[in-house]
Amino acid sequence: MFLEEEVYEMLNWGFGFGIGLQLILFIGIWIRYKYDTRSFINFIVYILLFSVAGYNLLLSINTIEAQTGFGSEEASFNMGVAGVFWILSALFLLMGVNRLVKSKRNI
Repeated sequence: MFLEEEVYEMLNWGFGFGIGLQLILFIGIWIRYKYDTRSFINFIVYILLFSVAGYNLLLSINTIEAQTGFGSEEASFNMGVAGVFWILSALFLLMGVNRLVKSKRNI
């Protein structure tokens, strides 16, 4: 996908900043409130999977140049991989929230 030259760097930095901020907030909240450790693990797995999804999505819009001559095919494949990892990350996020809600009800 062709975008203005500055957009690629903004996408890369913006995504990295967003993931880093989520990680810092999750760790800060966990330290402050000491909620269920398994919920925290689900949130960390969510961040890791979402990072892989974002990386593949950024690859698919050519923020990193493809080394082969099959740019369109690679972009389609990377977009599919990004979708799979995004769905998996959403599942882990929901599992973490579900565990937190259950642990709060039991208190």
